[in-house]
Amino acid sequence: MSIEDITFSCASAKSIVKLSATALKQIIDECIKAGNNETGGILIGSYSKDGSTAFLVEATARPDDSLAGRTTFQRGINGLQSLLDLRWKAGRYYVGEWHFHPGGSPEPSRVDLESMRLISQAPNYQCQEPIMIILGGNPPVSYRLSGSVFPRGKIPVRLN
Repeated sequence: MSIEDITFSCASAKSIVKLSATALKQIIDECIKAGNNETGGILIGSYSKDGSTAFLVEATARPDDSLAGRTTFQRGINGLQSLLDLRWKAGRYYVGEWHFHPGGSPEPSRVDLESMRLISQAPNYQCQEPIMIILGGNPPVSYRLSGSVFPRGKIPVRLN
């Protein structure tokens, strides 16, 4: 299966999200490693000058202090701050989260939605519109992706 860049957008959203083939491959590889357990990490990237397009260029592996099970995942923090400090120097920063639903749908759960709402409001994330990418299915054989943006103080926007 060929892995290519993916563009998510929505007529009602003022943003476009471009997931690079490199970041998608990182997500797929981590999902394969996780097997039947959920997993996830953060998305690193940048924005166009006018802020209308987010470029997701890196998806991290699950931090080693994460908690994962068949239907649960809580992302840890070990190593993320030093990684983000390095990326900041290159003009890249935290833009959101990615998550895996093994054998399932890429639709966000209530827990996923609430977690992202809290991230959008948390000053330490410095991200007013975090992005969530969910991969559902059985990679590398079959999988589907969903993309959502969580503007601070507004309802989430599902991207196509």
